[in-house]
Amino acid sequence: MTGRGIDRSWRPWLAFRSERAAHRVGASGAGLFVTTLLLAGLGHRELYSSHEARAAQNAQRMLDTGEWGIPVLFDGRIDLQKPPAYYWAVAVVGWLNGGQVTEWVVRLPAALAGLLAVGLVYGHLRREGRPTAAVISALALATACHFTAIARTARVDVPLTSVILVSLLAFVRGCRNSSIAWHLISGSAAGLAVLLKGPVALALVGPTAVVWFVVERRFGSVRLPLASVVLGPLVVAALAGPWFFWADRVTDGEFLRVFFWHHTVARFTGSSPLLAQHPTWYYLPRLAIDFLPWTPLLLGLLFWAARTGQWTRDPAFRLGAISATVTVLVLSAAKFKRADYLLPAYPGLALALGTAAEAWLAARRERLTVRRAKTVFLGLLGLVVVGWLVMFFIVEPATAGKETKRAFARVIRTHAPAPHLVLQFRYESHLLSFHLGRPVRTLVEWGELNDLLTGPGPHFVVMPREYVFAAQEICTGRRLVEIARLSDFTTEEPERELVFLRAE
Repeated sequence: MTGRGIDRSWRPWLAFRSERAAHRVGASGAGLFVTTLLLAGLGHRELYSSHEARAAQNAQRMLDTGEWGIPVLFDGRIDLQKPPAYYWAVAVVGWLNGGQVTEWVVRLPAALAGLLAVGLVYGHLRREGRPTAAVISALALATACHFTAIARTARVDVPLTSVILVSLLAFVRGCRNSSIAWHLISGSAAGLAVLLKGPVALALVGPTAVVWFVVERRFGSVRLPLASVVLGPLVVAALAGPWFFWADRVTDGEFLRVFFWHHTVARFTGSSPLLAQHPTWYYLPRLAIDFLPWTPLLLGLLFWAARTGQWTRDPAFRLGAISATVTVLVLSAAKFKRADYLLPAYPGLALALGTAAEAWLAARRERLTVRRAKTVFLGLLGLVVVGWLVMFFIVEPATAGKETKRAFARVIRTHAPAPHLVLQFRYESHLLSFHLGRPVRTLVEWGELNDLLTGPGPHFVVMPREYVFAAQEICTGRRLVEIARLSDFTTEEPERELVFLRAE
């Protein structure tokens, strides 16, 4: 064989090796980019929402008291809005941090859950032999603007998205392999989803799994063993049931009334006058905005996929399309809607986008078209980087200038060091309570305030500015002396002025 012949024989192998190396480099770079995007600077800004401050309070109190059963706020009120799984995760990270819950501690479980969701999307497609789709889908999910924002926020929605995705992918794997073990993993993840969000999580897992199974029965060989049908729900009940029954018993039925009725049934039916109602189509424009910058690309690829019959040829595309569609339909049936609730649909959208993009690229014969497509993709990633740099260095500091309460709380505790009680009157700030630490108490009735102020000992009150004059007129047993105002410790005018007073 001539040297030239040897060269020809090695060319396919060398091309294969070069392609594999390129995919490895691309995957490594994408992984580093996503990790930096979701984890860098988690603690650079103060807690800025009620959800974050409540999670921080619940977790810190678990560490301080050793009572991990029922979430309890610093003012002693039981927090029954959500099950405790996220607070447990924050408390574990806080324990590793020396028993102290900080900004990065309370956000880390959500950020790690975001990385898990991105990794699951990538790993699923990579295992299917779809390296290009894997990278595109993973990057699209990680950089969809709302997914990135909430993954960097101490909220339960991204962890819920991750465990729902685990449950769905394990269910798919079990049906393809007729494996009970994978279905047990699916049930375990669904049980964890219930401990994160409540039974509503099953409404996102179950219908998606059923629709996917019915559709795939027409396209390929999938099987659901009878044992899985029985054992899956039993695993969910065994994991989540004990805590729910125990919580309802120790709260004398209050948990059932507050969590199940007000925060679950009333939100779905819109029967509570305290909760806003939204039209059925609410999630469509929300999704178009919150999935940016990928929305135009997704719509174009979906149109191309429908025109070319991609649905019938690509099981991974079907899985993504079914997951996203069913999730949006289920959530649209509820009267009360929030943009965060839609996050479990994002992995399905990313799967559909990545698989359709890979198929579209494979169908192109003009190298110039492929190069332009890659340039557009990289350009969108560049816009994401610029957008988050603006958020990190400009928008978030400006918001913190209005919302920060750390310095105000420090001044309050200088005058009223623990164990002195600080009262919050006719204003509830979970963020201020977290920075104050225990003991704090929230009051809304004038009679309660007057009774407490007339008791022995020094008393310290924080209230909105508009109530100060009335308090001085009504609470005549003590003279209220102003010590500080919130605006003295913010760089921007706060949305609501708070005044710290001492009763003398």
